[in-house]
Amino acid sequence: MSTWSPDAVKEIASFTNDSTRTFAASRKKAVWLFLGSLCFIALGVWISSEKPWLGWITVAFSTLGIPASFAMFLPGAMYLKLDAEGFELKSLFNTHRTKWTDVAGFRIGTLHHNRMIAIVYHPSYQRQKLGRALASSLAGMEGAIPNSYNASLDEILQSLDMWKSRFG
Repeated sequence: MSTWSPDAVKEIASFTNDSTRTFAASRKKAVWLFLGSLCFIALGVWISSEKPWLGWITVAFSTLGIPASFAMFLPGAMYLKLDAEGFELKSLFNTHRTKWTDVAGFRIGTLHHNRMIAIVYHPSYQRQKLGRALASSLAGMEGAIPNSYNASLDEILQSLDMWKSRFG
């Protein structure tokens, strides 16, 4: 748990069971994802003349970023919502809800040089145990919150810590 400013302490005190905080998808990050995907698609096409299999795998994988970036522009298609029960991650067609009591804590983590918030589940949390073990062995974290929202990871991490402290 981090040290909170006096303003953060006041914010925690103001939380009620009806309070919510929502972080929407960042349009700026969506534009960067779109442009990065286009660059890698172009790179893949260029590579395909020398190494066709590598070039077309690069194109296929990079193409996935195009619809993901468009989805980030759709209102309500992607968000992180905090409430008294826990937090909810929504990404286009998938919504995942986690209770505060299922989480031991949060920390900043990295996966392939990408910063994100790692979710540390409580030892008593039994759901998705095999998947979490696999994710932990491959990525070093059981779950993650991506760096795709309209706030810095540090701000989101502090909010998660505050909400868990108040309601968890």
